[in-house]
Amino acid sequence: MIMRYVFEIYLILLAAFTVAAAHNPILPQPQKLTYGQSELPLSGITIGFTGTPAAEDILAAEELASILSEITGTLVHIDIKGKEGSTFLMERTGDNDPLPMPGDKAGPASREAYRISIGKSQARITARSSAGLYYGVQTIRQMIQGSGEHAVLPECEVLDWPSMAYRGFMMDMSHTQLPRVEEIKRQIDFLARWKANQYLFYSEASIELEGYPLLMANARFTREQVREIIGYAKKRHIDVIPNMELYGHLHDLFRLEHYADMAVIPHGGEFSPNDPRVKPLLEDWITQMADLFPSSFFHIGFDETWLIEKEARKMNLPAETLYLKMLHQTTDLVEQQGKVPLVWADMLQKYPSIIPAVSKEAIVVPWHYFPREERDYDRLLGPFAEAAIPMVVQSALINWNWVYPAFEISFENTDLLIRVGRKYNAVGFINSGWTDDTQTIMRMSRPDLAYGSAASWQGISMDRENFFDKYARILYPDDLAEHVGQALHSLTESASLVRKAVGNTDPALFANPFTESSLKNIEENKALLRNGRLAAEIAQVHLREALAYGMDTITLFAMLTGAKTLDYIALKYMYAAEITDFWKQLDEAEDKDEMRRWMHMEVSFKYHTRTSDMLDAVIELKEMFRKAWLNEYTTFRLGVGLGKYDLEFQYWLRLQRRLDEIRGHYKAGDELPALESLFQ
Repeated sequence: MIMRYVFEIYLILLAAFTVAAAHNPILPQPQKLTYGQSELPLSGITIGFTGTPAAEDILAAEELASILSEITGTLVHIDIKGKEGSTFLMERTGDNDPLPMPGDKAGPASREAYRISIGKSQARITARSSAGLYYGVQTIRQMIQGSGEHAVLPECEVLDWPSMAYRGFMMDMSHTQLPRVEEIKRQIDFLARWKANQYLFYSEASIELEGYPLLMANARFTREQVREIIGYAKKRHIDVIPNMELYGHLHDLFRLEHYADMAVIPHGGEFSPNDPRVKPLLEDWITQMADLFPSSFFHIGFDETWLIEKEARKMNLPAETLYLKMLHQTTDLVEQQGKVPLVWADMLQKYPSIIPAVSKEAIVVPWHYFPREERDYDRLLGPFAEAAIPMVVQSALINWNWVYPAFEISFENTDLLIRVGRKYNAVGFINSGWTDDTQTIMRMSRPDLAYGSAASWQGISMDRENFFDKYARILYPDDLAEHVGQALHSLTESASLVRKAVGNTDPALFANPFTESSLKNIEENKALLRNGRLAAEIAQVHLREALAYGMDTITLFAMLTGAKTLDYIALKYMYAAEITDFWKQLDEAEDKDEMRRWMHMEVSFKYHTRTSDMLDAVIELKEMFRKAWLNEYTTFRLGVGLGKYDLEFQYWLRLQRRLDEIRGHYKAGDELPALESLFQ
């Protein structure tokens, strides 16, 4: 009897698993999801409302209609005036509440929570706010099966809500690249699909300010462009927040002679706290930015004030006293504008005694980018929880010093930060995209934008092992998704192997591989380089197939550029070892003439040799980089990035000529110069 009972339970569970496995992956994973056995055909569907819709409700319905029209191949109609005869109903039960506000809560009672009910003849999204309706639409988008007249939605019940109230992405607009407005809009579209609700606009001096005509005059956003971005994001329930730097990181201001002596060091990067001009300037900037950005939040930066201890000694003050004075001055100015200040927490962690004195209106943002033991995160976040200061935890895309993102690092760190953050009642999560190097092509990191947004909504740790496959299946048709998923796996493998072999791949791309330490390292890591290159080649095969579909070509081309760059780095260091071996053989060979001919044909001739391979590869990679850059960014600083490829080309051209010159004149009895000396 017991065995029969167990067997029946097994069959029930197996049936439930089989039904769930037959449906599309959904990210973020809904908090509660139950499938039935029937389906709702989407051919001929209409959309209506149970009450009078607000403008934001209509926008959600229009997005749903656009999605359904594209999939079914027929025009889907919206009945704004009523619900009679509508197949798909949208029901808002509370206030409009389109954007996150101070004091928002997570959980089932959240303003963003929603319910989806799909039967064989009708579907309904119910939510308290227009934001909840919009997030229900994003889930519906992922649930649709089939296309054309065969498109259906599965019978189901969904109850879903965010595990964190604030789920943001910070985009760096200042360190190197300046993103194009259209690319920022595409980022916002992408983030909205994964239920992000904040976009932090990081600007050191990249926004037009009245009264500062020379400040980044050729590399800044106009006020009208910023308003355009804010309005665009609001329609997608994303709040655009100013993320300023109001203490350090202000070299763009201080390099102008008019402001140079306001810095601790002339033309430096930090305000001089004693300068009487500082407070009026800060007040002016804060007022202008508060007027420009309607958001209730205002990030003041205040990280990495490296020179504060030097300045504090001059003022005969403890460094923490000086920092707290400047912090209070700035948070007070922000609060006077009716905004909630956000502040990075690294200096507070350095001077923990002042944590209890932080404004109770502020939100602290502890940031950490590389995974460590969980107890280290306890030390990171615990002091703020003990002081009852609200906090938002921040991770980062690991792409600013690497030619392709290190997803395995960032994903693990995101999971740890969210898990420990929730333990300490963190109210939100920010994923940050830094443009610290010219090689940073942000499109390569799109999986990380999705991962951070989805993880902060669903709360539980993500399924990292299967994430790339689910991500690809959500974004692309099945046959294309197969190529993209395989490319993501191969690229991640290649990036990891090459990184283990040569270190951070951005500097390795343009470094001299013929130094004694580099050659020793290559010898120890030949297998890593070869396997890394093989994985990069596999990724290129899949990406070339994927590009042929003509869908999402900007992202796929960025990925292909990353694969070619990893391929180049691995080949560069492998060839350095092989050229060195040829050089040694030339020195040691008894038959110098034969070895000279061999050296000529394998290394230094103008085509089909190792040096000519590198010249070809550099030129191809330069043009791919140029295209990938211009797909995302303005031309500002593009020349700096391209100039590095020019130097790399000259490096290999000079080596080719010097090798051939020495080889051509070398004879028995001559002393062969050290290979490394050819670059001096």
